[in-house]
Amino acid sequence: MYDFHCHILPGLDDGPKTIDEAVEMAAALLRAGFTGVYCTPHLIKSLYEADNKSIMSSIETLQTRLNNENISLKLFPGREYYLDEFLSGYLENPLPLGETNFIMIEIPIHISPELIKDTCFSIKRRGFIPMIAHPERCNIFGIPRKKEKSWFKLNNSKRNDKNSEQYKSSRLVEYLKDIGCAFQGNYGSFLGLYGERAQKTANTLKKMEIYTHFGTDLHSRAGIKYLK
Repeated sequence: MYDFHCHILPGLDDGPKTIDEAVEMAAALLRAGFTGVYCTPHLIKSLYEADNKSIMSSIETLQTRLNNENISLKLFPGREYYLDEFLSGYLENPLPLGETNFIMIEIPIHISPELIKDTCFSIKRRGFIPMIAHPERCNIFGIPRKKEKSWFKLNNSKRNDKNSEQYKSSRLVEYLKDIGCAFQGNYGSFLGLYGERAQKTANTLKKMEIYTHFGTDLHSRAGIKYLK
């Protein structure tokens, strides 16, 4: 079993600060049944900007430590790219997930469907496949709050207002699926770790068979208890 989304590399983002904590996390992942982990540190301009070389070096160092301690967990490189105006520049020298052609994308809270479409289409044209990280946590894919009509239902309604945000969101999912995007769900979302709304959205997306991959999105030893 592979973990497709994990912040296990120390000192690169908001993941573990030390290699000792990273080793502890790796041992917990192995006990939980994972044999491989895609290391996906954040890449956000002016916040987390470790370059590809630093990531590869960190993976090599941590893998050596795991091998020496007989922790048989295989580490693969990757990144979690933030979808903003700087993304296109970073993708001039992309770091996909391992030997795949998946590029993991994190969608900000407030962003237009058109920008998401344009960005994902551009990534496809470069020969890569966008993998949308934890869509259940993105407002644009979320189950509406009380008194709001579900965009899942609006999608099948002839009375849709085609200018409404709900309608645009429903069409967005269809578009991303049609161009071949992947969707990565967080295991913790199904446990309610990110709130009731994310949990409901996760269950709905799963029923709709939207998800193609899953990950822990583990950041620290504090999350180890949920791996059970």
